[in-house]
Amino acid sequence: MPVLPEILVRLLEACDNEATPLTQVASLIDKDPSLSYKVLQLVNSAYFGLKTTYSGVDQAVVYLGANSVKNMAVTAAVHQVFNSDRFNELKYFNIHTFWHHSLKCGSLSRRIADHTGQANPDDAYLGGLLHDLGKLVLVSAYPEQYESVVAESLQQQDLLETEQNHIGATHPEIGAWLVADWHLNSLIGDAISYHHETPDRVKGAFPLVKIVYAANELSKDGDQDRAREVADLLLDLGGEELDRIIDGANEEIQQISSELGIVVEPPSADDGPEGRTIIVAEDGATLHTTLASRIKGISLLSGFLENMTQAEDSEAMIRAFEQSLNVLFGFDRTLLLLPDRDAVLLSGRTSSSNKLHSLSLELILPIQKSSSRIVKAFHARSLDYLKESDEQENLADRQVLSALGCRVVALVPLAAEKQEVGLALVGLPEPMSELSKNDYRLLKTIAQQAGMSLYLDQIKARKSEDVEAERQAAISMTARKFAHEVNNPLGIIHNYLATLKLKVADEDNIKKELGIISEEINRISAMINQLDTFAQASFSTSDLTNVNNIVSDIVQLVKSSFLSASATEVVFTPEAELPLIRTSPDGIKQIVINLLKNASEAMDGSGRVVVSTSYDKWSGSEAEGDIIIRVEDNGPGLPDVVKENLYTPFISTKGIGHSGLGLSIVSKAVGDLGGRISCTSEPGRGTVFEIVLPTRKE
Repeated sequence: MPVLPEILVRLLEACDNEATPLTQVASLIDKDPSLSYKVLQLVNSAYFGLKTTYSGVDQAVVYLGANSVKNMAVTAAVHQVFNSDRFNELKYFNIHTFWHHSLKCGSLSRRIADHTGQANPDDAYLGGLLHDLGKLVLVSAYPEQYESVVAESLQQQDLLETEQNHIGATHPEIGAWLVADWHLNSLIGDAISYHHETPDRVKGAFPLVKIVYAANELSKDGDQDRAREVADLLLDLGGEELDRIIDGANEEIQQISSELGIVVEPPSADDGPEGRTIIVAEDGATLHTTLASRIKGISLLSGFLENMTQAEDSEAMIRAFEQSLNVLFGFDRTLLLLPDRDAVLLSGRTSSSNKLHSLSLELILPIQKSSSRIVKAFHARSLDYLKESDEQENLADRQVLSALGCRVVALVPLAAEKQEVGLALVGLPEPMSELSKNDYRLLKTIAQQAGMSLYLDQIKARKSEDVEAERQAAISMTARKFAHEVNNPLGIIHNYLATLKLKVADEDNIKKELGIISEEINRISAMINQLDTFAQASFSTSDLTNVNNIVSDIVQLVKSSFLSASATEVVFTPEAELPLIRTSPDGIKQIVINLLKNASEAMDGSGRVVVSTSYDKWSGSEAEGDIIIRVEDNGPGLPDVVKENLYTPFISTKGIGHSGLGLSIVSKAVGDLGGRISCTSEPGRGTVFEIVLPTRKE
């Protein structure tokens, strides 16, 4: 059923503002027949199963709470937007005229009940407000037929008879049937049902029916003398008392209309007894656009919040945050500053597709003892702005304005559980100098969800790190103990074999068999040593290292050792201008050997492996950058089960004889060297590992 658009717009605004009291929300709903119906229908429905029946909108709103009322308002707005064409095409039914008459009837009913003391004023108001509710049902369900009904009734034909002929039911019957469903005071339903009866018939009814009947007559444009006669007949009410009631109701409706931007011009004395009230409302297209915009914003916000909640990692969360700001507000210059695990530094973060991605990597601020407004906003967890027109005490603040290319940057906090999660730097487009209240409320909602999502992701990552650290410690302890215990008897066996060789020097067959046993003992010892590698501490030595020389030596060593009898081709393509790096040569050796061995075994002894090095400078800096070691094979690729547990110990698809420790060792070594490792692999198209090692200044 249609709702007065002006009320619907203001209701959505009120619901969006957390500071709006529920009494204010109730007062808006209380002024519209359709919204009042929806609220009372909801609160008295079987879903809640309340023993008490609510007949007051204010009580119903308090019970339902802000979220339920907001959902109801949004639903009503959606229907209003998508059904607007049906109602806009109606010539004879006008929602503003209907609303004005219903509200005036309700106000008069309450004032008459209050003055006479013959009925509950709230029940009287509700009966008056909803007395024509059946018309809304008919115009919603049968718009074309009801147009004919209204057109014919304007030609002095009986409205109820015309409704019955065209539709088969009358609006008083339908309205009474609706409110009976709520189990309200049955007298309210009677007041709706009998408001088109004759005055003589109504005279014998209970007071509530008579009050609503008289109020309806007094609310109509036209012959007011007859209406006053009806009030005198039914309620013994007239003279100055009735004048005060009518004047008070008119003032109330005029004030409400003015607040909603609706101009009401009552009929003048010059118009005669048939003069009509003139209502001038805001342009319908403007209201429709406003409602459509709000619905779009609410729908998009819901979708983005859902995307953020379902994001699998921080990259997806940040991307959803950036997209929401771009689509909802048009902000395309956004980056985050997030604290490290020890809360020492704020570091720039964006999604990989953000045009500010490269720049964000260079934005690093100390969290403690900083004069930056950015850091202060992070600690205060409150909105602030960097403005080009203001004097910036901290040079970093001035640089941020320049980097984002904006005159104003909004500093929007990301927080969760009273914990600082980070800060969003949002570049505002010209000529915006600050966020509007509505925009900030919406942006705050998005930022809160982003903060919570990132916070939970951080907790998850830290928990995973702690679990992995405990797991590695347990593995290391087991590996060290196992290696120690097994190497002792292996050493004894190896010594006995050496002694036996001396004793059977002339027996070639026995010597050969002892040699085979010795080789197998050495192979077992190598496997044990590989297992023991997992128990080793981080690489302690750090020297200026020529990575090309180390990798070249390893490639030659691999060719002459475990690839000597293999058809696997290994090619090394070094970067010519590769700077020296302070790192552990042993760590690089261990990484590359394991990757080459894995690649060779994955290709089953045939195929091609390309090892290359390159240098990625940081934004033109000659002194700092990343050295990248790339190992690429043209083998069968990795299955999904391996990719999902790539660096987990003891996961392998190579069958018996393989420990599944190779990539775990590589991952640990890369971490010990302060680097990063990544892997891409597709079935039938090979596998690529990239090791990124940052250079370090002297």
